[in-house]
Amino acid sequence: MPSTFLGLNTSYTGLVASNASLNTTANNIANIQTKGYSRQQVNQTAAEAMQFFATYGCVGAGVDILGAERVRDIFYDEKYWANSSKLGEMDKKWYYCNIIQEYMKDQKGTNEVKGFTSIFSEYQNTLSTLATATDQKNHALNFIGSAGKLCEYFRIMYNNFQKMQTDVNDEIKIKTDKINSLSQQIASLNKQINTIEVNGLAVANDLRDKRDLLIDELSSVVDVECKETEILDAQGRFTGLHDYSVKICGGQSLVSGYNYRQLECVPRATWQKVNQNDVDGLYDVRWTDTNEDLGVCAKNTGGELKGLFEIRDGNNYEAFTGKVTAVNTLDKSVTVRVTDEYLKSMSKSTLPLTDGRIMLGGEYYYYTDYDFRIDDDGECYYTFNLSQDKSKNPVAITKDLIKQSASVGQKVNYQGIPYYMEQMNEWVRDYAYNFNKIYDVEGATDCNEELTNGGIFYTGTDAHKGTQYALDVKIGAQEYNSAAQTGYFNITAGNFNVLKELEDDPSKMGTHTVETDGVAKYDIIHNLLDLASNKEKMTFRGCSAKEYLECLLGDSGLNAESALSFQNLYENIKESIANNRFSISGVDEDEEGANMIKFQNAYNLASKMISVLNECYDKLINATGV
Repeated sequence: MPSTFLGLNTSYTGLVASNASLNTTANNIANIQTKGYSRQQVNQTAAEAMQFFATYGCVGAGVDILGAERVRDIFYDEKYWANSSKLGEMDKKWYYCNIIQEYMKDQKGTNEVKGFTSIFSEYQNTLSTLATATDQKNHALNFIGSAGKLCEYFRIMYNNFQKMQTDVNDEIKIKTDKINSLSQQIASLNKQINTIEVNGLAVANDLRDKRDLLIDELSSVVDVECKETEILDAQGRFTGLHDYSVKICGGQSLVSGYNYRQLECVPRATWQKVNQNDVDGLYDVRWTDTNEDLGVCAKNTGGELKGLFEIRDGNNYEAFTGKVTAVNTLDKSVTVRVTDEYLKSMSKSTLPLTDGRIMLGGEYYYYTDYDFRIDDDGECYYTFNLSQDKSKNPVAITKDLIKQSASVGQKVNYQGIPYYMEQMNEWVRDYAYNFNKIYDVEGATDCNEELTNGGIFYTGTDAHKGTQYALDVKIGAQEYNSAAQTGYFNITAGNFNVLKELEDDPSKMGTHTVETDGVAKYDIIHNLLDLASNKEKMTFRGCSAKEYLECLLGDSGLNAESALSFQNLYENIKESIANNRFSISGVDEDEEGANMIKFQNAYNLASKMISVLNECYDKLINATGV
């Protein structure tokens, strides 16, 4: 038969269980505003029944407490983290796309901002005035002044984009440091959690909440993949320990148990550029233990870091790629054949003209300059003259490189800062070339009726030497050397300007070759006026020269609209997932209030049961017997 005092022990277990549930409810209410806190509940089960040799079988023995555990659903956590990385990427893209739009703004009215269209229109007007009043030399001065403003516009834009690239680069460093800090904290929490849970009797709920909160924070910076597995002993028994791992950027290990890896931002030296327009010191993010690149821009990555990299390095999937066709080990030169059309155009060139970095067969090499050549069959070749400095090129080139891939930089499928800078360069190179081609005619005469012998009007300035480029190598040339500094590939939006000789004396500007319909009709000026709208004289992406801003505004507008659209989409998804997450893990005031009453009543009933049994035992012991 059962023990006389079994009911008292049974009631006591109910009292303890109700008390534990009340304490857990109190903890939930106390943390109702704590960020990242997961609602906890006491898990309990019926105690093992006691079997007696009696007709009624087993007798219940009360309740057992299994422990207080978090109420959490890993499904919603994983969905939240995946969406958070996409949202973080779009946040950064939308922010910087808006800045790009502000740079290109051109509007009139009380908040007037003069952009390309306004400046180019004024420039055309002064050119038109010069065409109808050439007997007044001050009009030549006005035109050259407006041409200088046009050049200044591009220089300012170029500097703005470079400043923005520097800002993005600095933010990449901040985000990398944040990843390092979070990985260290996660590894530390892994150790603390296992220390508490090693005996299998306790669950480190609060520490697990802290770890998940860190993963939430990490997921906005970079894509994450988390996995927790049980650690078994040699006999295959669970030790009470768990191995918690975190992977980022498409599956690269960041944290494994108590160990974590660190990243470092390695600034590129001036001779390690991969794009002609890049600022100095751009960071490559690498693992400190392997020195391998993080590879942020891969297709299966995400997060703020990817958004920043695509803004900083996005080149619309246009970068130098080709196959090695010849290797000269004596001269230390490598010839690469390219097939992409944009690599055959001088006006689209983004290669560093000197002191650049090229990858050959998976190994980095550094070149001093390169030779460009298009043969009679239309095949295009670049011959890179590698640096003789062994500290830069410690690995010697061999014939084994033939048929290997060659690349400068990487193709980033986004219209980031390098893309817009390349578009500006392309326009100023094409416009300068076509303007100079009209201007440089035999028998050109200036306002003083003196021969000017043609020459150039627009050029660029060497920032180091302070001299202007001669521009002897024309766009469309079949061959040139990048170090010659005589080709239109030397012009960028950052060094675009008017020939200094004409700025010093505008009256020397060539305006006509022959007089027609009186002295005020100058043929060179009319041809230059026609250059702005005549697509036969110049086209930019299928449009006329004056439609340049419309092309770039279209790009920036679409990019900003796309980023905003996706940002709103992922923001809505985040809200939906967060609501589902909260419905499971969050602390609800009404629910906890109801639990408080429920467990209070259970506690009171258990207490009442003990009181009743106490009366029974008192009667049994003190009032019964002989």
